[in-house]
Amino acid sequence: MSDHNHDELIPVPDIRLGPKATSVERVSGVIGALGLLLCVAAYFANRQEFFQSYLFAFIYWSGFAIGGIGVLLMGNTVGGIWCVTSRRFLEAKMRTLPIVFLFFLVLLLGLKDIYPWTHPDLVAHSPYLHQRQPYLNVPFFIARIVLYFAIWLFWGMRLYRMSDRQDATGDPTLRERMRAFSAPGLLIFVLTATFAYFDWILSADAQYYSTVYGAMILIGDVLQTFALTILVMVLASRGDRFGGRINYSVLHDLGNLMFAFTIFWTYLTASQLIITWPANLPQELQWYLDRVHGFWKWMAAFVALTMFAIPFLALLSQARKRDPQRLIRVAIWLLVARLVDIFWIVMPTFRDLSPSAPLATSKGFTIYWTDFAAFFGLGGIWIYVYLRQLRRRPLLPLRDPRVSPPMPEVLA
Repeated sequence: MSDHNHDELIPVPDIRLGPKATSVERVSGVIGALGLLLCVAAYFANRQEFFQSYLFAFIYWSGFAIGGIGVLLMGNTVGGIWCVTSRRFLEAKMRTLPIVFLFFLVLLLGLKDIYPWTHPDLVAHSPYLHQRQPYLNVPFFIARIVLYFAIWLFWGMRLYRMSDRQDATGDPTLRERMRAFSAPGLLIFVLTATFAYFDWILSADAQYYSTVYGAMILIGDVLQTFALTILVMVLASRGDRFGGRINYSVLHDLGNLMFAFTIFWTYLTASQLIITWPANLPQELQWYLDRVHGFWKWMAAFVALTMFAIPFLALLSQARKRDPQRLIRVAIWLLVARLVDIFWIVMPTFRDLSPSAPLATSKGFTIYWTDFAAFFGLGGIWIYVYLRQLRRRPLLPLRDPRVSPPMPEVLA
């Protein structure tokens, strides 16, 4: 029996988000709008503090869109039921890339408030910035960002259209075509996303350099993407709305992937530390010194505990990865831990103990009200757009044979 015939014999129901998601959508929209109003006030009150807070919020929320297209490309390349079942949740994240690009356009207004290489006087007096000037200059910076988003949207929207065509026609060749298209796209995506994080975050530091840095941030994005996918999938499948198609086996696979990327993130993070710390080079070591002084060292310990130790131990349990309620707690934990991780990575560049930081606005650990305004403003709008994208289509592919047959397992 062909896959096409098998799909016709066991149709997948056209199930969409329920009314509870509508309430979350409205609340997130209101919170986002209020947050953006506070962002406008923050811009006029202290634009330097605002744009530093905005960069932190942008990196966190854009991570879901970037991680979404990365996991989508990876899933189509390697195959697996987990990818087909979670495809709609990943495609909805990928479809938020246009709003993320609009978020970035706002960031362009604050380049001089974030990046020291935009100041000719600082470049003239810093040998590190002077050496990077051919790469770090405003026209080339903007051109690279436009190129990154163009590449991501090209691959993401092409896969999106293939998925829609599969729903409409059930063409059995589309499965292989999506795999063949995703494989080179995955390589290009990893390269462009890595350089994007060099540009967005690492270039805000006047002298630090690390080849592991971009990959470390990207793997964290993948990890938070899996966490949000598990959270939304479990909430959407309560009461066995999908007839056993979102089941314990699928959650177990997603839990295993979250476990694997937790280890991968830890490996990259530890590798960067192991390479930098023993070398004891002042221009590189200062990045860590700024993050282990004062309260920052307690935050570093918190990140190590919450991003690795606790989820590692929790996800060792096979039973926990098959229990939706216990797995969803681990996913929420990682989403919060990732938030602290991004704050610890981004903010000490501006609020550190180093007198050499040219754009620092204070010394030591500080939290501004603009941090909350930017986080809830961008976050509320992103969640609103994400849920609207998720509402546009059925929550499961309708004619991909890997979704069927259903299993007699009901998620609580």
